[in-house]
Amino acid sequence: MSRIQPTTGVGAPGLDGARVVAVVGFLVFVELTSGIIQGMMPSLLPELGSLLNVGAGDLNWVNAAQLLAAAISVPLFGRLGDMYGHRRLLRIAVLCLVAGSVLVAWSPSFGLLLLGRVLQGPLAALLPLEIGLVRDHLDAAGARGAIALLVGALTFGASAGTVISGLLRQVIPSAHGVLWIPAVATVLCAGVVLFLVPESTTRARSKVDWAGAGLLSVGLATLLLGISQGPKWGWTDTYTLTLLVVAVVTLVSWVVVELRVPEPIVDIRLTVRRTLLPVYAASFLLGTALFGAQTASVVFLSSPPDKLGYGFGYDALGIAWLMLPSGAMAFLASLVASRLFKLIGGRGALALSGTLMVIGYVFLIVAHDEPWQFVVVNAVVGSGIGLALSAMPVLIVESSPHERTAIATGIYNTAKTVGGSVAGAVFAAILTAITFKGTKIPTIDAYTTVWSCCAGVAALIAVAAAVAARPRTAENR
Repeated sequence: MSRIQPTTGVGAPGLDGARVVAVVGFLVFVELTSGIIQGMMPSLLPELGSLLNVGAGDLNWVNAAQLLAAAISVPLFGRLGDMYGHRRLLRIAVLCLVAGSVLVAWSPSFGLLLLGRVLQGPLAALLPLEIGLVRDHLDAAGARGAIALLVGALTFGASAGTVISGLLRQVIPSAHGVLWIPAVATVLCAGVVLFLVPESTTRARSKVDWAGAGLLSVGLATLLLGISQGPKWGWTDTYTLTLLVVAVVTLVSWVVVELRVPEPIVDIRLTVRRTLLPVYAASFLLGTALFGAQTASVVFLSSPPDKLGYGFGYDALGIAWLMLPSGAMAFLASLVASRLFKLIGGRGALALSGTLMVIGYVFLIVAHDEPWQFVVVNAVVGSGIGLALSAMPVLIVESSPHERTAIATGIYNTAKTVGGSVAGAVFAAILTAITFKGTKIPTIDAYTTVWSCCAGVAALIAVAAAVAARPRTAENR
C-alpha cells in the first residue's frame, strides 16, 4: 500500500496566507487557459473540416483523439504526481500542451491535426494535479473553495473561448490563425508553472504500473477504432471484429493486472467503493453527454438549411454566440455550487445536474428548428454540467485517502474523458451510418439519435447520484 512521506527542501516549506492565495490564483490562470483552449476548438471544427477535406463523421476524431490521449495520460500523470510531486508532473503536462497547441495551430493535414490533439491530451491531467497541490497546502474547507475556483475558471474559460474564437475569426483570416492565440497562451502557462507554483509535500511511495498503462492504452485505442470504423468496414468485417476482440481481451487483461499488482495505475479496489463507484460511473456518463455530442451540435448549427432542411448555416461567430449560454450557465452553476452543497449535499447536486440535462436534451429532440431553442437548451444543459463538474471532484476528494488525491481525481477525469471518447466514436458511427442516400451527409434523424443518447445517459447520472453512499471524510484523514 502507498505510504505518506512528507518532504522538505526547496518548494516544500509551509506557505503563508498571502502566498497560498497567490498560488491558487496562478493555478486558476492555468485552468482558465485550459478552458479557453477547450472552448475555442468546437466552433472552428466545421471550417477545419472544410480546409482539410474531412467529413462530419471523421471530424469527431478531432475530439476523440484528444480524449483518448487524456484517458491514458490522466491516471499516469496522477499516479506519478502522487509519487514524485504534483508540480513536477504539472510542468511536464503543460509542456506537452504547448507542443500540441503549436502543432494544432500549424497543422497542414488532418493527420498532423490529430497528432497535435493527442499531444494536448495531458490537458485533462492539469486539474487532478492542481487539486493535489491545493489539498496539500490547504485545510479541507480551503481545499473545497479552491477546487470550486478551479472548476469555475475551467468552465468560464470554456465559455469565453467559444466567443473569443468567433470574434477572432472576424479579424483573423483563417481558423489556423485563430488557433495560434491559445498556442501563445500555453507558453504563458508554462512560465507560470515553471517559476511561480510551489511543489507539494506529500508523497506516495510506490512503483509505476507500466503494464497497466500499456494495456489500458491498447484496449481503449482498439475499442474506439473498431467502433468508429464499424459503419465503414461493416460490423461483421474481419478487421472490425478483430479490433473489438483485441479490445475486449486487452481490457479484461488490464483489469486482472490491476487487481494483482500492489500499486496499479488505476486502483480498481479504490474505484469500486460504494462512495466512489457511482460517482465514477456518473463521470463516464457526463463525458458522454458533454464531449460526445459537441461535434454533432456545431456541425448541425453550421449546416445550410436551404440545402439540407436543417441547421442555420452559422459561421464560427454565430456558433459561438449560440453555444455561449452553455458555458456561461456552467460557470454560474459552479459559483453557487458550494452553497447548494450545504442545502442538498453533493449527491443531491449531482442528481439535480442529471435532471437538468435530461430536460434540456429532451426539449432539443422535439424543438430544434429555431436558434432560440438552442439558447434555452444550452442554458439548461450548461447549468447541469456546471453542477456536475463541481460536485464530482468534491465527492471524490472527500472519499479518497490523502496520499492518493491526484490519482483518485485522475480516475474521475479518466472516466469522463473515456466516456467522451467512446461517445465520440459511437456518435461518429451514427453520423456516418444515418445519411442522405448516396452521400456522407447526416440526416436530421442522425442528430436526434445523438441527442436521445445524451438524454438517456443524463438520466443515468441522476440514478448514479441516488445510489452513491455518503462520504465519510474522517476515515481518510
